[in-house]
Formats: sequence, structure tokens, C-alpha cells
Amino acid sequence: MTDTYRHILTIIIVGIIVLILILLLAAVTRRIRNAKKYAALDEYRDWYRKKVNNALQSETLTSLSDDLRSRPSSLQWRAIEEVLFEHIADSRYEKEIAQLFQELGYRDYYENKLKSKRVIIKAAAVDKLGKMLSEASTSSLVSILNIEEDPEILAVAVRALCRIGSYQEGLKGILERLPELYAKSLVSQKTIEASLINFSVDAVPLLVACGRTSDDPRIKASLLEVLSHLPATPISLDFALANLRASDAEVRAKAIKVFGRYGASADTFHAELLLPLLEDPVWFVRLQASRALENLRCERAVDNLGALLLDSNWQVRNAAARALAHIGNPSLNVFLNILNHTDRYAKESICEEAERTHFTQRLIENLVSPDTEIQEKSREILKIMHSLNFSTLLHHYLKSGEKETIKREISLLMQETAVLRESKGRRERLGSPVAQRSGKGRKI
Repeated sequence: MTDTYRHILTIIIVGIIVLILILLLAAVTRRIRNAKKYAALDEYRDWYRKKVNNALQSETLTSLSDDLRSRPSSLQWRAIEEVLFEHIADSRYEKEIAQLFQELGYRDYYENKLKSKRVIIKAAAVDKLGKMLSEASTSSLVSILNIEEDPEILAVAVRALCRIGSYQEGLKGILERLPELYAKSLVSQKTIEASLINFSVDAVPLLVACGRTSDDPRIKASLLEVLSHLPATPISLDFALANLRASDAEVRAKAIKVFGRYGASADTFHAELLLPLLEDPVWFVRLQASRALENLRCERAVDNLGALLLDSNWQVRNAAARALAHIGNPSLNVFLNILNHTDRYAKESICEEAERTHFTQRLIENLVSPDTEIQEKSREILKIMHSLNFSTLLHHYLKSGEKETIKREISLLMQETAVLRESKGRRERLGSPVAQRSGKGRKI
């Protein structure tokens, strides 16, 4: 290797070392600078938090605006913003703090950011306007729904409008754009549903009106899903009723969920509407029907639900068992029949749901029921459960239960189960091919 090559190689190595040192120095300098900045931000945040807390306690928040003014994007500006966001989640102060955000210039600042062509800046501005409940920004956010095509910004805009909660402008703007949002898959159905749930029951008339005029099954299903999370009203129940026989399975399932919200106060009429849907060819429709009837505590659905205990779908089987357990003593015959079935998996599924829904506890209490029929059926079910090793609650009651009469009944049924188990084992041993070849088990 010539001296020239050695010289060039040395220069390259030295250059690389210098570059690495520069990068390391830059990283260290940046970390030191950021550490100082965040330390200062923490100090400002603590100071402003005390100031805002004192103003809230003394009810002088409205006179605090002059003390909180600062240069946009400064550390003080960021600290004040974070402190105000901490308190706006409290419904007691949201109106005052929303007004304070506007007086301090935050709304104007972030609305100006809506003009940015950078997605991350624009999306962050939309999100901030929503979090500060800037009702005055509703028009600007609705206009984004009308002109924007970026899915991320649209999703954030929907969430922001739902946080602000303006019915006449915000909700209408979302519902009017809904067909296009779904047609182009610009915003996921789950995002819209989760956002619309933020509206209160006052939004029901608008949601129902939109659903009635739409021919898109996805929109109907989506709006029914939202209604199923809001308190049931006559208008929402009527809309659900109109869609119980819809050709689209998703619409049928969501309509059933609305009925499920009606709760145990529902009259028999509403419960009976759901009975035919327990035989629907689509499994998740049967699932929702079972769940709704569980909420409705419909005793007339016991036999129909019992048929689903052997359904081909495990979720439907579990939902039916849970519904029957919640209905209570009227389900005893169905449970007893299925527990005498030869399908061990079905029996174990029933036992699991009985324990999970506290139905087993009801059965234990029934051991001293004045109704002899209920007492005997409950006892027989517990014996079968014990034979299948679902005995945890029985042992627990023996250990810490209050009623001695129940403890005696549990001990007795456990003894009977043990005798039956031993007798069955003896018969199986005597009837085995080995026993027969050795001459055991022959009749004399």
C-alpha cells in the first residue's frame, strides 16, 4: 500500500470518527436542551395548576384570563393548555374552561392550523378543538367533513364534533356525510359508532330520521348500534321494530340489541317479537336474540332458549345458558333435561354458565325452598354438577355458609353422588371384557 493510499484511508477514518463525535455531541446537546425545556414546562405546569385550582375553588375562573395570557407556542402556552385540559373533563367546569380557551386565543390559533397542508398538524388541531369543546368551531370542523379526503383527518373530525356535541350543526353534518364516508371507507364504521355514542338521548330523533331515510344496510346497522347504547325511547324502539325482519342480518342483529336495552321492565309484547329470531339462520342474530331475552327476563322464552343449548355455535350456546340462568327458577326443567343429555360438552357448558351467572348460588338457596318441586329439581341439578366436578361453590358453602340446613343438604347430596359414582364404576368394571373373560360378573 502506497503512502498516498494510507493518507487517504487515514483521512476517511478520521472523518468518520469526527462525524460520529459530532452526532454524539448533537444528541447529548439536544437531550440536555430538552431536559431543561421539560423541567421548565413542569414548573410552569405546577404553577398554573395551583393558580387554576385556586380560581376554581374561589369561583373566580372568569377573571383569570389576563393572568393566563401568553405567547402562542411558548412553554407557558403549552403548560396552560395542559392544565385546562385536565379540568375540562369535569362537567362542573367545562363551560367556563371552554370559554377561557376562546378568550386566551387557543381557538383562533388552532383554527388557523386547519389551513396547514401537513396531515399531522391539521389532525392535531382538529383534535385540540374537539377536546376544548369549542362549539364555535363546529362550522369549521363540518367544512372539513365536506372537503377533506384524508381518512385520518376525517376520523379525528368526527370524534371532535361528537365531543363538542352540537346537535343542530355537528350531528347533522356527520349524518349528511355518512353515505359518502361509508361508500369510500374513509372512516371505519367502528370509529363513527364509538364517536356518535358520545351524544345523549337528545340525539335519538336525528339518528332515527337518518336511519329511516337511508337505504344503505351499513348505515342502518351503524345507527341501530349507536341507539343500542343510548337509553331506549319509543321512537328508537319503533325504528328497531321496523328492522327486526330486515333482509340484512347485521341490521336484524343491531335492531335486536336496541330491544335488549329495554331491560327487565319490558312487557311481554316486546319479548315475544324476539322469539322467532332465536331460530334465525345467522348465528350472530341468534346470539343477539339470546342476549336481549336475557335482559328482558322473558319466562316464555325458556323452551326456545333451551333449544339453543345444543346450537352449532358455542357463543350462542353460552348466551342461551346465561339467559336461562338469569331467568331463574322457570329454567329448572330445561337445565335438568339438558344435564341428563349424553353430550358431556353441553353439560359442562351449562355448568360453567351456572357458576358464572351465580345461578348455582340460587340452586343452593333452593335446597330449603318451601316449594318441594323447586327444591327437588335444584337438588338434582346440583348432584349432576357435583358429579361433573363443578363443586367449588358447594365446598365454599360448606365452609362458610350461614344456614345449617343447607349444609346438611349439600353433605347428603355429595354422599349420594359418591355412592352413585362408586356403583357406576363397579358396574363398568364388572361389565368390562377383562372381567367377563375371567368369569367375573357372571350370573350364578
